Amino acid sequence: MSTEASKALVELEMFRRFATASGLPVAEGTERKGDATLGEPDILCTLSGQLTGFELAEACAPEFAEAVATALRSSTGVVGVWGDDVSHVTLRKKLTKRYAVRYPVHLLLYRNGLTVLTDDVIIARVQPEFTKGLGQFLSVWFHGDKAYCVAVVNETSEPDTLTL
Repeated sequence: MSTEASKALVELEMFRRFATASGLPVAEGTERKGDATLGEPDILCTLSGQLTGFELAEACAPEFAEAVATALRSSTGVVGVWGDDVSHVTLRKKLTKRYAVRYPVHLLLYRNGLTVLTDDVIIARVQPEFTKGLGQFLSVWFHGDKAYCVAVVNETSEPDTLTL
């Protein structure tokens, strides 16, 4: 299976877990992979009867991801590895993305075992990234042990104004 195909399967699974944990009214079975060549976000679904997009980003320490990949290719495994979670850097990059769509787009940062940081530590580390707004996203969610809405655009004010 190609890297993109396996990534798509992981993202769909993580989104489904998030949708269940968050309680958002996502119509079951409407989740599908977006088409980046058309300027779509990672996941498209029907949310409250409306087509909605979700861009996904994994909270991780790159060193952990590399160690896992190395262990899977090796017969000896990995003894130990040090790493630093770069979720705030990943989030900063995602906040600058633009999508060629007319429907709402949200951002989901999720934890899938490649960081040792707890939910509250990750959320605290990404909060400063919202000082300049959310870009094109209407809200930013984090899904680790639970689902958290960590930032949302205030609908009664100018775009990119946050209500936390």
